[in-house]
Amino acid sequence: MSGFNESLVRETAEELVISDDEKSLIESFVIICQFLAEHPSAISWRTSKANPHKPTVVNQNDLFQLAKKYFEGYRRSDFPVEPSTIPDPMVSIIMREAYGYSNQECQRIKIEHQYAMCAENCVGNLLERYIDSVLRGNGWNWCCGEFIKAIDFLGKNNDGEWIALQIKNRDNSENSSSSAIRDGTKIQKWFRSFSKDTKKGRSSFTNWKNLPPLMQGYNLNEEGFKEFVIQYINIHKPKNS
Repeated sequence: MSGFNESLVRETAEELVISDDEKSLIESFVIICQFLAEHPSAISWRTSKANPHKPTVVNQNDLFQLAKKYFEGYRRSDFPVEPSTIPDPMVSIIMREAYGYSNQECQRIKIEHQYAMCAENCVGNLLERYIDSVLRGNGWNWCCGEFIKAIDFLGKNNDGEWIALQIKNRDNSENSSSSAIRDGTKIQKWFRSFSKDTKKGRSSFTNWKNLPPLMQGYNLNEEGFKEFVIQYINIHKPKNS
């Protein structure tokens, strides 16, 4: 980790925190930067001709960029936004002709479907927030800010080896990028729910009982996730809702 300065990383993070809650993330940011110092190719950063440089963890200006993205990622609201896409009117025509819905019913379903899609888009992010709320302080560090490729949580095992957690909401939501395994890491993968009922005798559509061993023992479960989401939504709900 030539050039890595833990004190500089910590000081940079301390300059950007704005709440006591964020102070508990400083240690996570330091550990994430340690990982990037050892695995610089793991950084995910959009470059351009005007700005082709990817930040490093040994340069103060770069550290500021990383810390800014990290804490902004944490502060970002995951409350479902108002629908902004324009529905395809052909969908309503097909629903009317194929399934016998009235025009009025199609209009209602169209609006409800838009809101359902907005809600669905939030589940994965809220899942990470829930896991962080339980695992933070227990050796796991949330990679919020989305600047590490395909890794959601980082920690170390008893031998001091990096362990990376990859979290997905459903078993069919993983892509080729997120399934990549980098040298020097041991990635534990887990998804919360099944997309199809293909296994006879399955008692639940959720997958909490199959958490990776390193995530077990912290009472992560569907009921806790549900309570977390309800609390989060009510706290972040716009005042005019």
